[in-house]
Amino acid sequence: MGRLKRIWGKDSLEFKPERWISDRGQIKHEPSYKFIAFNAGPRSCLGKDISFVQMKMVAAAMLWNFCIQVVEGHSVTPRISILLRMKHGLKVKVSKRCI
Repeated sequence: MGRLKRIWGKDSLEFKPERWISDRGQIKHEPSYKFIAFNAGPRSCLGKDISFVQMKMVAAAMLWNFCIQVVEGHSVTPRISILLRMKHGLKVKVSKRCI
């Protein structure tokens, strides 16, 4: 169901985070029954919450262990859009943090 065109549209195979953002920039609620991998209701996947915690732990570890700086001279210009995106991307330099 996660890739069905009749549920997600013609571009169902593409990763598009904007699918879950409303025109006003708020998160859209999608019924959990659309995500068969995690199921829904009383028989929902026990690993769903764990996977979200692990994702946050990886992000925190990246920020703790690495120094992320915008490349000098790179123009940081926002693109007019519902999502906060950069017009020319966001070029960064990642280096190991010296503790």
